[in-house]
Amino acid sequence: MFAKTSYLAGAAALVGSAAVALPEGSPWGSANPQAAEHCGTCHFGYDAETDAEALVLRGLPKKPGPGKTYELQITFDDPEAIVAGFQLLASDGEFKANTGNIEYLGAAIRSTRAWHADEGFSWTLSWIAPEVPSVAVTIYIAAVGGNDDLSPFGDRAFFRTYETSL
Repeated sequence: MFAKTSYLAGAAALVGSAAVALPEGSPWGSANPQAAEHCGTCHFGYDAETDAEALVLRGLPKKPGPGKTYELQITFDDPEAIVAGFQLLASDGEFKANTGNIEYLGAAIRSTRAWHADEGFSWTLSWIAPEVPSVAVTIYIAAVGGNDDLSPFGDRAFFRTYETSL
C-alpha cells in the first residue's frame, strides 16, 4: 500500500509541476510547428493539428503597406476546449497588444492567461508591417485548447501559417 501511495503522490506532483511550469506563458517561438519546442511538445494527448481551420486570423492584408498598422483578430473554435491560449510569431514586423492579459516582444505576441470558453476564444492585437519591405512575411499562429484540469494531458495544440507579400 505504501508503494502505491508514494507512486500516486509522485504522479500528482509531476502533473502539478507540469501545469505550473510555464506560469508566464509559452516559450517565445513555440507558435512555429517546425520549432524544436512548439505548443504540441508541452500539451499532449492528441497529435498537433497543422493548417487548423479552427484557428483564424482576420485583418491581415495580402499586401501590407510599409510601416502601416493593422488590427488583427484571432478566433479559435474548439468545441472541446474549456480554456485556451495563443501565440503568434512573425518573420518581420512588430506586434502590439490591444487588450489585457497579452504580452509582446517585437515580432512575437502571446496570451498570458488561459481564457475560458464563456468569454469566447477571440483576441485582438495590432501588427505593424515592416518599414522596409521584404519579399514576404510569414506569421505562425498557435492556439491550445485545454480541458482545464491543470495538467498538459488532454490538451490540443492547433497551428496555422499565414503569408503576405510586400
